[in-house]
Amino acid sequence: MLFAVDIGNTNIVAAIFDGDKIAVQWRIATDSRRTGDEYTSILLTLCREAGIQIKFLEKSIISSVVPALIGPFVIVCQHLCGKNPFILSSDLAYSGRLPVRLDSASPHTNIGTDLLCNAVSAWNLFEGKGPVIAVDFGTALTLTVADSGGTIRGVTISPGLGTAIKALATNAAQLPFVSLEAPSSSLGMNTETAIQAGVVLGYKGLVEYLVLQVKADLEKLTGDKAETVKVVATGGLNKVLKPITDVFTVVDKDLTIRGLKIISDLVL
Repeated sequence: MLFAVDIGNTNIVAAIFDGDKIAVQWRIATDSRRTGDEYTSILLTLCREAGIQIKFLEKSIISSVVPALIGPFVIVCQHLCGKNPFILSSDLAYSGRLPVRLDSASPHTNIGTDLLCNAVSAWNLFEGKGPVIAVDFGTALTLTVADSGGTIRGVTISPGLGTAIKALATNAAQLPFVSLEAPSSSLGMNTETAIQAGVVLGYKGLVEYLVLQVKADLEKLTGDKAETVKVVATGGLNKVLKPITDVFTVVDKDLTIRGLKIISDLVL
């Protein structure tokens, strides 16, 4: 069994794979003040409640965009699996061991390991048949693009939906936190619906425009036709836009963690 951990800025997703199947998965709030022992205690309790016997955990892999939490989760993996984990680095994308790669002509290029997982997983989802865009609705809204040959051609990064709402409420005295729901109209008649119109409908336009622009730029760069590009959405907040746009080919909430599993199969 594999213990896989994706450490994000807002949440930590930990999953245990039994073969290719996710046996159990947890989402824990990211807190860089917690120690490895504290996270170990939390995860041991979660394993016990889920009926997972840690003696069957054979290997582990970590992706992290929070450097301060890599050390604590090495300790977690040592406790749960009895050995050190594989710590994913974007350098692996130059190794030729993955189905997607960074351009070796630009060796100083790097991307977040979560984005590498997204690219690998999206590519695998369509069995390498054509270019893909992975759209991740996390703390940041990211688009990661791989061409039909499997080369990662670039990334866009914007503030995430939740980040935008938080920024408004934190920095404007009279603007409250509001629920992330699509309003019935772009004409907000009170503060809540006005923010929803600006953020939710605004992000609908942002995502749709970026997807169109990325497809056009990819076609100019590689010749890959825009209509052949598949668009995969993931991340906790993709559900906000899913009902009001047809820009996504498919939605896969487990895209990132499945990417870690695919990578582990290739390197461990």
